[in-house]
Amino acid sequence: YQGFLPPRTTVIGYGRTAYDDTSFRTLLRTFLTKAIRSVSPGQSSPCTAIRRSLDIPAGGELVDANMVEPREPTPMDIDRFLSIVSYVHSTHNYGGLGSEIPRDALELFAAKLDQHKDTHQSANAHNRVFYLALPYEVWPHICALLKQKCMSDSGFNRLVLEKPFGRDTASALELNARLSSVFSEEHIYRMDRYLGKEIVENLLVMRFANRFFSPIWNRDNIKNVQIIFKEPYGAEDQNRTAYFDSQGIMRDVMQNHLLQILALVAMDKPASLSHEDIRDEKLKVLRCVQNIKDEDMVVAQYTAGNGHRGYKEHPSVADDSTAPTFCMAVLYVRNERWDGVPFILKAGKGLNERRSEVRIQLRDVPGDLFSEEQGQGPNEFVLRMQPEEELYLKMTIKKPGLGMNIVPSEMQLSEQWKLVQGYKSAKGIAPRRAYERLILDLIHGFRGHFVRDDELMAAWRVITPALERIDSGKIPMHTYRYGSRGPNEAEALRRSTGHTASIVAKDDVPLDSMPSSEFYFPSAFARKMNLDPSSDGSICLESPTKSQ
Repeated sequence: YQGFLPPRTTVIGYGRTAYDDTSFRTLLRTFLTKAIRSVSPGQSSPCTAIRRSLDIPAGGELVDANMVEPREPTPMDIDRFLSIVSYVHSTHNYGGLGSEIPRDALELFAAKLDQHKDTHQSANAHNRVFYLALPYEVWPHICALLKQKCMSDSGFNRLVLEKPFGRDTASALELNARLSSVFSEEHIYRMDRYLGKEIVENLLVMRFANRFFSPIWNRDNIKNVQIIFKEPYGAEDQNRTAYFDSQGIMRDVMQNHLLQILALVAMDKPASLSHEDIRDEKLKVLRCVQNIKDEDMVVAQYTAGNGHRGYKEHPSVADDSTAPTFCMAVLYVRNERWDGVPFILKAGKGLNERRSEVRIQLRDVPGDLFSEEQGQGPNEFVLRMQPEEELYLKMTIKKPGLGMNIVPSEMQLSEQWKLVQGYKSAKGIAPRRAYERLILDLIHGFRGHFVRDDELMAAWRVITPALERIDSGKIPMHTYRYGSRGPNEAEALRRSTGHTASIVAKDDVPLDSMPSSEFYFPSAFARKMNLDPSSDGSICLESPTKSQ
């Protein structure tokens, strides 16, 4: 309904659930309707406050010359989209590489494709995208059948794959070899949803479009980098638990999401913004990452806590399971820019909050005049991906008052951006999701946000030796209570790298624990200014606390 899909597009679902076209469209309508968040009368105040902050006149719409302003979809928009959707039901149980897909279901799927082609015979090209949300073990078999029955002979044929891409270096190599016999590398799109997140895209712009970042982005100024992925829930879902136990957190999150972010943080400036130039620079970084030493890694599984059962108490998890639900690994990039700088990767389930972010901590100021002052903390650049996306820079400033006391504070780098997000939310406009960006890139053939085969192999080279030691029980499996910060051993490892904990208000308050109204003005502004919104507005000169 926003006009991004090419004309004459059709969407064909294929799966084991017993839907027909009508029931499948009904299911999709439910999800599409939920995505349109209604705005209650009580939300008019924050929307009005955001309008004022953005200089939007009453009754006016947000106007930004640099972006297409989305609008709330109407029931007619939803009907129009659902009219291009259909479904093919298959009774196939994907049991492995040798399992056969029923020919009747495949013939029906191919017939729908041919029908669409016959309906639009005047089109110059008939392009097809095959999105496989299936276990990687069956990809080669599916692709061979697609080649026999479903490929277009008058346009491109693109293959979309989601992680995991194998489970180690050997399986990934075999998988790439078998897929490449059907699809060339330029038509294989390995999707990592984190590469489509707004903050991750912004990382490239902020690094190479701002003069003041370039001189400090190196080992002489950066003390350490943290890349964090925290989830407050475990692997409770029965189907999800079985999958997760076969992978573990390193395969599920660290090998893909976190290593891709590491590559973007550490890469040199590409020759251009072309997808191949960007991926070339990421590959150089991954090839320079050293193997993870035992002493630089902590793995653990959560135990019962806060009313939740422990990981090994799940029926589908074996008593001798070696799949970690938590991992902290310290990686080193051995090149001129980063030699000696620890990259601390942390991923875990069943932790105390939902948070994904990158923290780039700078070294102490040489000859620091305030080194003995209480309240001094290191500068830190924070890029938060969830629960709310934002950018800020932690600095030390003078505390208001007659003395020369100092206090850590933050410089908000995404205020206008957050206000726009808040305005759209108050208007009932759903935020842009990473998958929207990636699917749009896929349609237009931009591969910069997808993982190339050599990138994939370089990432597996980093992780596989550590996985082998974990799977064989050579790495101690620690424990931590469900709902905690993680194992104590991980905190000890973090401190051993030289990382300094420095807390400001934005760090210490889990954003997902706040009421949604606090994201907007006036309470967010009051908290930023350290005011009590329930008082007469007098300024409190105390430094921010966790409760604030």
